[in-house]
Formats: sequence, structure tokens, C-alpha cells
Amino acid sequence: NKDLHEIVDEVLATGKPVEKDIIVFVGADKLFLQTRAVPLADEHDRPIGVLVVLNDMTRLHKLENLRRDFVANVSHELKTPVTSIQGYVETLLDGALDNPEDARRFLEIVARQTARLDAIIDDLLMLSRIELKTEHQDISLAQVKVLEVLTGAVQTCQSRATEKNIRVEIACDPALAGLLNPNLIEQAVINLLTNAITYSPENTVIAVSASEHGHTGSKNRLVISVKDHGIGIERDQLERLFERFYRTDKARSSAQGGTGLGLSIVKHIAIAHKGSVTVQSEPGQGSTFSLVLPQ
Repeated sequence: NKDLHEIVDEVLATGKPVEKDIIVFVGADKLFLQTRAVPLADEHDRPIGVLVVLNDMTRLHKLENLRRDFVANVSHELKTPVTSIQGYVETLLDGALDNPEDARRFLEIVARQTARLDAIIDDLLMLSRIELKTEHQDISLAQVKVLEVLTGAVQTCQSRATEKNIRVEIACDPALAGLLNPNLIEQAVINLLTNAITYSPENTVIAVSASEHGHTGSKNRLVISVKDHGIGIERDQLERLFERFYRTDKARSSAQGGTGLGLSIVKHIAIAHKGSVTVQSEPGQGSTFSLVLPQ
């Protein structure tokens, strides 16, 4: 590594310690190394070489990037409605209050943006609670009839589906039970259904299903899936779907009013159950999101 050679040469030439961050490639992967090199001497204080200590900071570097991106995204998502609210309030104070028609329209916009702020904060708090409970293994699980959980989620989303004349069908054995936290799983299915309804055309069908899959030598898996016939997702975007605030189409997603946190919440609910969430999608062919939960 060229940088590492330069560090050793500098220590040999100056006899002084050198600290530097370097990048080493292992295949296609980057390793971020915190490097400290010091001169070595024998008992007569004659230089005999260089001692180099390498600390692998790759994980910390990734976490720092995640933190930086998260702060930037939160700031942007909060700033947008706040700016809108401030602008319309100033317009009202500057005289628009005297025109009842304009005043009502502006206040309706302020109310929508306030509701958006509230939704973002609620989702952030929910993520924080789920992460905290997962960290302390404080998620309470019980044997629950899965159909009851799915039915509750569908009922919550029914009015939105009706607006677009979308039919939501449930396929689940009434006897099927799963070891899960019903409130969290219902929230995850609601989030998946909300996305499916948002990005599906009118007069289509969304299928919600649940089944148990056996695995030789390991625990059975409960698989809960939400399948739509919507716009689908490009292959290169699938890996980032579950990042906080990530949007496949920023303009369209923002216009639809989502917080950008729904799928991230689904992922963390799956992790809290020691499970995972998967997605299969093709542009124009719809998407299938699945919660895979060990039993």
C-alpha cells in the first residue's frame, strides 16, 4: 500500500511518530485504517525499524456516515413543512386574513403540513422505541392468531383502499398462529399496505397472505406477504429501500405525503422478532414484500 510505505519512510527519515488515516482495498471492499507508526530503537538508542499499529475503523466510519446522512435527512424532512408553514403564516399576517377564501385555503395547507410534521415525529419516536426495546431484548412475544392481526391491519387501511377502488384480499388459515408481538406486526403490515395502496393504480387487487414454512434442522418460519400490482421498483434501488428517508422517486413520494420511514420501521420490527424483510419487484409488474419470522 503506497500510503503505508510513505508513512514508514517518513518515520525512518525523521525519527518522529506519524499518525494518518489510510484506505486499504480488500477485493472491492474498503477498509478504513487508523495508522500510527513510531520509530524502534535498540538498547543503545540506534534505530532498528518502525512499529506500525493499525486500528480497523471501517465499522465506525460506516456508522458515522449513517449518522451524518440521518441528521441531514431529518433536517431536510423537517425543514420542508416548517418552511411551508412559516411562509403561509407570514402571508396571513401580511393581510391574507382579510380575504376569507384565501385565509381558509392557507390555513388548510398549514394544517396539512403540521400533520406531516406530526407524522414524521411519530415515526421517528416509534423507530427509537423499537430499537431501544430490541437492544434490551424487551419485545414481548405471544402465540397469536395471525388472521386477527392481518384483519386489523386491513381494516385500518380500508378507507384509503376504497378511495382508489382497490380490493384487499386476505389468504390465511384461521388456525395459523405465530409467536409475535401483535401490535408491532400489525403496524408493519399497515406500513406495507399503505405503500402498496399508494403506488398501485385504481381498480386493482392487493393480496395479503400468511403461511408457515418448515425448515429441516431449524425453526419454522412464519411468512407474511403483501403483494401489489403497482409501479414496481428498479433493481438497483432494492438494496436501499429500507434506509431511513430513502425514496425511489423523491418528487412523487413527497407528493404522496409519506414520511420516508415506513419501510425502515418494518425492517426494525422484523429485526426485533429476530427475522427479516424481503422484497421482490419488477418495474411495471408490482412488488411483493415479505416478513420472515422465526417460530
